Amino acid sequence: MKTRVAKSASITMLSLVACLALAKATAVAGRPATSASGAEVAGISAGWNNHDAHAMCASLADDVLWVNWRGEPQQSRREVEDLHAMLFAGIYANTHRTDVVKSIRTLAPGVVSVDDYWSMTGAKTRDGADWPYREGYVNYLMAKRKAGWVVIVSHTADFNAKAPGTHEK
Repeated sequence: MKTRVAKSASITMLSLVACLALAKATAVAGRPATSASGAEVAGISAGWNNHDAHAMCASLADDVLWVNWRGEPQQSRREVEDLHAMLFAGIYANTHRTDVVKSIRTLAPGVVSVDDYWSMTGAKTRDGADWPYREGYVNYLMAKRKAGWVVIVSHTADFNAKAPGTHEK
């Protein structure tokens, strides 16, 4: 009888641990993150959706390396902000972006890698044609600094991008 009770308690405990592990994995995979670094991604997205380049860039380090979906690097927060101010006044004026943080991995104390999948509606191509739906991936490398979490490196991929030399968007 004692063995059966102990075995039942062990199975219950293992089930509880498995449920907690699954809940933690589900909280990261497919849902916006609630950690500090996830909050920064939410701020980037909110700034984008308000077409406010300054707000979008608030969580970028001054010396951020930002590589856009075209592979064009910007070397500072000022460069990223100026570029997006121009885009929000032009081809991204009517865009809406949705970001879903898929994972946050701690690489070292105070350094995380954030995998974010995004989709966008309402964009225009550089020649003014409608580009109704876009989706892609961005990896943010973030560091904890005195003021909080900041993006120090960002690399973006656009799943709908065309190869150079083809009908370029």
